[in-house]
Amino acid sequence: MDAATTVMQALIANENAGLVMDFDGVLSRITEDPDASELLPGTKEILSSLATRLSVVALLSGRPAGFLAARASIPGVELYGSYGLEHLTENGIEVVPEAQQWMTAVRAATQVLHRELDNLEGIYVEEKSLAVAVHWRRAPDRDSATKRITPLVQEVIDTHGLRHEPGKFVEELRMPLKQDKGTALQRIINAGNIQTVAYAGDDRGDMPAFEAATAAGGHALVIAGADMAPEVSNIAGAHFDSPEQFQSWLQQLSAAVR
Repeated sequence: MDAATTVMQALIANENAGLVMDFDGVLSRITEDPDASELLPGTKEILSSLATRLSVVALLSGRPAGFLAARASIPGVELYGSYGLEHLTENGIEVVPEAQQWMTAVRAATQVLHRELDNLEGIYVEEKSLAVAVHWRRAPDRDSATKRITPLVQEVIDTHGLRHEPGKFVEELRMPLKQDKGTALQRIINAGNIQTVAYAGDDRGDMPAFEAATAAGGHALVIAGADMAPEVSNIAGAHFDSPEQFQSWLQQLSAAVR
């Protein structure tokens, strides 16, 4: 039996099963313009169906909760943004209290990055609600862009006390809290009393969630993409070649869990 089938059967067999997924590169294609990212056609319907059959279906993304709400507001699907620092509830977006004291540092870092990078071709500073990211996937010379961005990011980190999360042609500056996708996933597991969990991701930022899932006796769903980090590709679990292939697996799960 292949790993993907093993995970599917585990989710079907347990009444308290949870499926938690990243957004970019998992449910959507990676885009050169981060603002253009959107769910693959048909994914909303699949997730809506799964949400009526599994105990928990949730998105856990580095994107702000507001971004997820605009693109993936699906009945029954829980939305956690900013690596779990934000949770969209009936009363609006809830932010963990520890994040409040770092808002000034994030705003200051964002201003510096805009000032230094806004006029450089192919480099984009993305403002997030609780973080800031620099993208250079569209840069005409990615190596030169890397050499320009890396020391600047380090300088900003040293000045404002933030920490960075590397990704695929992106450096994200985050609050230095003991919070990541792993701690967020554990909260989701505890809140839903989940007995079997599967987490789907594609990047370094998903590593803590993969570890939390397997530590809880659950499963890793790894979606491949261009320039995938070796440590992610080496994760033990079910591997998919693309978001489209993962979507096909979700469709099969939705049909089987009925």
